[in-house]
Amino acid sequence: MRRSSLLTVTAWLALGFVCHCALYHAVSAAAAVAAGVTTLSTASRWIVDEAGNRVKLTCVNWPSHLQPMLAEGLNKRPVGAIAGDIAAMGFNCVRLTWPTFMVTNASYSSLTVEQSFQRLNLTDSLDGIRANNPGFVDLQLIDAFKSVVSSLGENNLMVILDNHVSKPGWCCSPSDGNGFFGDGNFEPDVWVDGLTRMATTFAGVPNVVGMSLRNELRGPRQNSNDWYNM
Repeated sequence: MRRSSLLTVTAWLALGFVCHCALYHAVSAAAAVAAGVTTLSTASRWIVDEAGNRVKLTCVNWPSHLQPMLAEGLNKRPVGAIAGDIAAMGFNCVRLTWPTFMVTNASYSSLTVEQSFQRLNLTDSLDGIRANNPGFVDLQLIDAFKSVVSSLGENNLMVILDNHVSKPGWCCSPSDGNGFFGDGNFEPDVWVDGLTRMATTFAGVPNVVGMSLRNELRGPRQNSNDWYNM
């Protein structure tokens, strides 16, 4: 992958996409809607809004990068109830994980939630989704992901999209093929394509405030040249 391509997409993500959010600190949801959206930026080591007020991110992790590619727990409780509990516990932000192949590999991206769970023989979990989140069953995986983001926004929660792995599955192992540039499941151009697709998809979503470009680079392929030149 060309360094210029990576720098371009990274700069776009950092400057053009990650900085739009509704006001979440010291204002109600109604006031936030009335105020419209603001732009987050950095001032020294602080994250600030357009008025220069410091914005503190208090985030919880919600995994959506495992084999089913659906946010964990939706077979147990309605998505709104989970989002509401996150807010009630004092968090204002969710780090929502996702696998690259969910948006770049047609054998994954074409799946509905039902198909994803059926292929893994997770029939009990699928029954739980039908009971607790019936509207998710026939959605394609990316649309289910969008619905989770939307529910978090309805509960005044900011979202950081975390590119956790390429191939969906548990993380992390030094030999899982997801660890470093050039690994079996970590082709840099595919990775950048996935970041670009997600950035495009969520660029206009007010409560999506950032993107973690990759989780835990690791493994035997690590070397100083790639670290400095990629």
